[in-house]
Amino acid sequence: MQKRIRIITGFLAGVIVISLAACSASKEESVFDKIKESQAAKMESYEATLPDLPVYSYTWRMAEALDDSSYDEYMHDDGQRFHSLMSFSEKLRSSEELTFTPYTSNLVELLNLTIPDQCMVNYGTEFAGESVYEIEGEPAVAAEAVQVTENFFDLFPLQVAEGRGFTDDDYDYLGKGRIPVILGTTYKETFSIGDTFEGYYIFERFTFEVIGFAEGGRVFYSSGDRMPVSYDRYIIMPFASISEDSEISRIILLQQICGLITDGDGRQEALNQVNELLAETGLKGWIGQIYITDDSLRTIIQYYLN
Repeated sequence: MQKRIRIITGFLAGVIVISLAACSASKEESVFDKIKESQAAKMESYEATLPDLPVYSYTWRMAEALDDSSYDEYMHDDGQRFHSLMSFSEKLRSSEELTFTPYTSNLVELLNLTIPDQCMVNYGTEFAGESVYEIEGEPAVAAEAVQVTENFFDLFPLQVAEGRGFTDDDYDYLGKGRIPVILGTTYKETFSIGDTFEGYYIFERFTFEVIGFAEGGRVFYSSGDRMPVSYDRYIIMPFASISEDSEISRIILLQQICGLITDGDGRQEALNQVNELLAETGLKGWIGQIYITDDSLRTIIQYYLN
């Protein structure tokens, strides 16, 4: 159960993998080819290019790859590892030696709503139909969403065309049942400022309130898609502030050590500091399970730079 929740952002991708395993190798065109073509078409339609920021040259992706044992211990212990991870996250985000930008793309399951097709998970693939289903008898649709922190827009600029952006208070929503969101322009025919809608984020039900609409045509790098994607089709959410220990807090906190790490002294220096902080905060056993990619963000997205 916990492992399934941990990878909720990829549960529909898992359906794809299972389907692929069942496909005949004799097909002339593989599903991977179709997905690749679909992504290329979406890229062309979005004209998704990123500003050529110098910071991309010394920014890398950071993520966790905890083994099952470490993950289960973290999720089920008496809270010791949760508090250690809280300390690690705080020290990492407040470091004067580097900049860490947590973000992730957890889908949101919207209830009793019809949304534009392009806002659904798996849009443009033959698996798009998997994004529509029921939850306890209520119609649901899996919508693309990205959870961001304050400095995310320094790396991937975004202007709010209507309404307002996030304030510090907007990040404090766990236990309160309401999440403020900024919507991509594709949603403008569906919602207005101040509208609310119901849905599930991870496994909890929330009311989402529209506080703004993003300017069209801007993009961010999606580690899941491994390419820039348009904000236009996304629900943009604040990445929740974590203060109290709970099941959802543990899941979100673990997700918040995934993102982009920037260090002018290089990747190895960034990794050394991460490992030092892990040891300092009682998570020495996680060294080697928190990794930083070899390629810089610039190398990864070179094709899409202006």
